[in-house]
Amino acid sequence: QATEAEMRLAPGIVTEPCGTQAFSVRLSPDDAFVAAAGAQGKVCVFNVNTGQEGYRLNRHETHPVKQVCWRPERADASLRTRSILVGASTDGRLRQWHVTSSRLLQEFGDPAETGQLFCVDYSPDGSCLVAGGMHKLWLFDEETKKLRSMLSGGDSRNTAGHSSRVQAVRFPPAQGVAGNVVVSGGWDNTVQFWDLRMGHACRLIYGPHLCGDALDIEPSGRLLLTGSWRQEDALELWDFGSGRRVSSLPWRAKGSAQEPECLLYAARFSRDPSASMIVAGGAFAGLGGGEAKVLERSSAGGEEACRCAGTLVRFTCVSADFAHSEERPMVALCGGDGRIRTM
Repeated sequence: QATEAEMRLAPGIVTEPCGTQAFSVRLSPDDAFVAAAGAQGKVCVFNVNTGQEGYRLNRHETHPVKQVCWRPERADASLRTRSILVGASTDGRLRQWHVTSSRLLQEFGDPAETGQLFCVDYSPDGSCLVAGGMHKLWLFDEETKKLRSMLSGGDSRNTAGHSSRVQAVRFPPAQGVAGNVVVSGGWDNTVQFWDLRMGHACRLIYGPHLCGDALDIEPSGRLLLTGSWRQEDALELWDFGSGRRVSSLPWRAKGSAQEPECLLYAARFSRDPSASMIVAGGAFAGLGGGEAKVLERSSAGGEEACRCAGTLVRFTCVSADFAHSEERPMVALCGGDGRIRTM
């Protein structure tokens, strides 16, 4: 049996801080760069191999950028159309940069309508992007940057939509569910399923309390992952089609003397076809500090289970991401000290 020390993760690279706190971390489509959004509006892009800061974006803005997202890239894409990053800011705007030239390409979104924005995601084909705010979503066309639709409320039968801040939003993967659905979660203890053709939510999962980057969809589109800011049933798997809970994944082994439980800010599937790993992390309530874990998934007798592959200790984890390539397994994390850790 492995000892606790053997199960601890050691980052291969720890970057310089991206402000006093980093809210979001994302690896680029080619896994060459890792982008982080900071509390003072900074967006820093680091070289994955060296850990050195290569580009600094959003230099003259001070509103926190709550989440960043890279635009999906085709294998035959030209250099001019690669390395496109978008950030969602609490000033109610989305900003898009060409990273390798450090150029701001466009600023869009009407703060009078959006108020504050907390999360953003691209569709798998990169043709549109969706952002989440106080209790609504905004769908923008990628080419024109014009608003396609504002998503609000529900069908009045199955759901009323969100009633509070939207902290995470995700498009289903291309090889999974059809492309007319977006999923979001937040402070109101719901995960909402939105029909883009109708402009409102059509069903919900009640229970998950999302306070950050803690919503993801398996590459197959079959399962949904949520991480909640609470001590019990923090990490859960759900059937995407029915909304039924498949499993509550324990944060610690039964009988473990380690305390306290970790309240989760972040949860993410690995990008391999079977989503064989999960990374999740957060903070300890009232005590300061936190931790992140990498979990290996297994299915014995049809029951979903996870084994802890390692724990990053003494680290308040706010966001996490896996590499795109299976040939180079990697995970990146950011959090309370503003630094990015990759391993």
